Amino acid sequence: MPGPVKDVDLRIESYKDVSSIRTLMSFVKPGWPFDKLQFKLFNEGTSNVLFAVFLDHPLAPDNCVLVRIFGYQTELYIDRDREAIYLWILNQLNFASQVFYKFTNGICYGFVPGSTVNYDLLTDPKFFKMIAKKMAALHTLPIDEFAEQHFSDVGFIFDTSPSVLNSALKFISLISDKLLFKVTTNCAGDGITDNGSNLVFPTKEYLIEEVLFLRKLLSTAKSPVRFCHNDLLFGNIVLSPGKDSIHFIDFEYCGYNHVCYEIANHFCEYTGMTDHDFSRYPSHQLQVEWVRTYLFAFKHYSNGDSNDSIFVEEQEIDAWLDEIRNFTLASHLYWGIWSIVQSQRSKLNFDYTK
Repeated sequence: MPGPVKDVDLRIESYKDVSSIRTLMSFVKPGWPFDKLQFKLFNEGTSNVLFAVFLDHPLAPDNCVLVRIFGYQTELYIDRDREAIYLWILNQLNFASQVFYKFTNGICYGFVPGSTVNYDLLTDPKFFKMIAKKMAALHTLPIDEFAEQHFSDVGFIFDTSPSVLNSALKFISLISDKLLFKVTTNCAGDGITDNGSNLVFPTKEYLIEEVLFLRKLLSTAKSPVRFCHNDLLFGNIVLSPGKDSIHFIDFEYCGYNHVCYEIANHFCEYTGMTDHDFSRYPSHQLQVEWVRTYLFAFKHYSNGDSNDSIFVEEQEIDAWLDEIRNFTLASHLYWGIWSIVQSQRSKLNFDYTK
């Protein structure tokens, strides 16, 4: 599909694939001297590899770009052309860094200086309120209007319906019929028991029933459906060097959802990616203040940046918290099924079933 992001026919196998990286840089930064290029691996994430190509320290937007190598077969459930278009739109709306080039198995875009947040920052009112306001700003961007204006004539099929449960069903279709993974907690109902153990493997049919159950439960959701990041874990939230602004990065799971799903998913991330500590799930008091901040900001941005006649009632906060709790179930199920798919397909060194 034609799009605004240039494409180069090139594969990069790793951040050590110097020859291919130099070829990419000849398109992205043709004025950079190849003999001075340096590389820094930021992470081998749970679904991709991210590294920096830079000329000198300290890393800054004018001397550094980021290269993300897509995870193995992630194109089966992530539309990479659509992702690039959304990244371009976000950049045009001053919400994301510039996208330079796509290549066969990845994408190259601008560097965002700062450091990723941690649990302590997420529980500090100063910083969790910054995140709530930033999320509200994202959810009020005119993504759909911008896309229709620029891409209606190039075959861009624009879907603004909630995506999380449809994506979960897509994940289920990718699960191998021969289950090769282990689950450490029992799954009530239909399942396949591992020989000689008490572990229970959920069948695809069981998982589909769970998705359909949640679809019915969440069919009465009242929060608006907006463009969402859908993966706001610690590593995707960057605090600026001056600690005065927040930036969201890595939009590969972006798409439309009820905004209460986005908030619920973010709250779940407080417990961590590995060695979950559920005592870290946001307290009721933190949730109340978080949602209060979000709602005021959402109304502010929706009202043309005016604070006139903006009120956030306690009963409104309570209603949102109820809906967020329901969407927590969708977050657990979605990422649980995602983990099953990743455990069978990913080549990254990560225990997806832990």
